[in-house]
Amino acid sequence: MKTGKKTKTENDRPSLRGFVIARNEATKQSIFNFQFSTLLLMVAIAVSCSGKGNQAKTDGDASTGQSSESVVKVSDAEKKIPFERGSYVEESTTMGIELKKTVYFDRWGDWTASEDKSEMTIMGHTIKTHKIEIVKGGTHWEIDMIEKTARRFELNIPPGIAAAIGAALGGKMMEGMEIKELGEENYLGYNCKKTQVKYSQMNMEVTTLTYGNLTMKTEGNMGGMNISSRITSIDLSAPPASIFEVPEGVEILMENGTE
Repeated sequence: MKTGKKTKTENDRPSLRGFVIARNEATKQSIFNFQFSTLLLMVAIAVSCSGKGNQAKTDGDASTGQSSESVVKVSDAEKKIPFERGSYVEESTTMGIELKKTVYFDRWGDWTASEDKSEMTIMGHTIKTHKIEIVKGGTHWEIDMIEKTARRFELNIPPGIAAAIGAALGGKMMEGMEIKELGEENYLGYNCKKTQVKYSQMNMEVTTLTYGNLTMKTEGNMGGMNISSRITSIDLSAPPASIFEVPEGVEILMENGTE
């Protein structure tokens, strides 16, 4: 005799579909974030190879709050970030989703720490991510604060890598890429180099503002989608030393096993 009651499996199907959709959307967002990061790297290489560009200076730009003695210790070519220490807030928009993160840095960008949090709810299912990335020289930690695990690996990316990659590729990467220098523009009190980059192979057209080796702003479109990334504020006070350490309770894994 039929009771008309649905089985547990049938009741769970909409919930399962919602979970799968949410996971798929989170995966798509992660893939696009990777593509967007790759795009920004390509643009940075293009801008770097297009000429020497502007040199970050304290005179005439917003005050860095740093002594002239510390500034002369490191050449411009060796600086990954044109400020000795501090933090900046970066906001980006991809696929209509707005992201915001704070990046802390020291030793002219040789040490950095950034934290990303996101939350997505689809059909009643919420997917949360909470990741921290710490870089100290050539040592990297990618930390998942939800799983309480971290992957540690070595990757040395010396300053001037963009020019080195461009030279190594013999300009092939730049084939079909149109680069136009548009002078300078003041952004957040800093005189930035303005560059327009077009790349038909990726249906891409973006305009960037760079200050030294730091990309301050990128706006345009790729593959028919509007994209933007911009630094909204810069704080040049020294960040706490603890920000560059792996949080307590996190299990650190090496590429070949447990540390």
